[in-house]
Amino acid sequence: MAAPFNLNAVDSPILEQTQFGPDMKRWVSDLVDIVNNNFIILNQAFTNLITSAGIDVGGAGAGPLSVSVVGLTSSGYVNVTLISSSNPVSVLTVTPGTNAFDITFSADPGASAIIVYQAYIARPQ
Repeated sequence: MAAPFNLNAVDSPILEQTQFGPDMKRWVSDLVDIVNNNFIILNQAFTNLITSAGIDVGGAGAGPLSVSVVGLTSSGYVNVTLISSSNPVSVLTVTPGTNAFDITFSADPGASAIIVYQAYIARPQ
């Protein structure tokens, strides 16, 4: 499994010790709040991530083709993006399973089919 991912919160500056006017103090404080809220969202997004990778799965027909992902289960979630292929195809299905997922294309992608995937323990929120 991937190492834990954690973005630390930004400490609010001590604005009383600055020469900033009230508008600038409010702007800086709001900016820190926005950054911290986004850190929380990103931390939650990566909580269930198992791995993210790119791979060439071409040369084996339309599928289903199996891609190994240690730690994945059938209740997991996999997001796949087709980057390029030798023949014009699209991704029809992606089915998570135990330590792998199956991908099926609309037709034979040819000698090369580059995909990028993210595998999660559960569907990200």
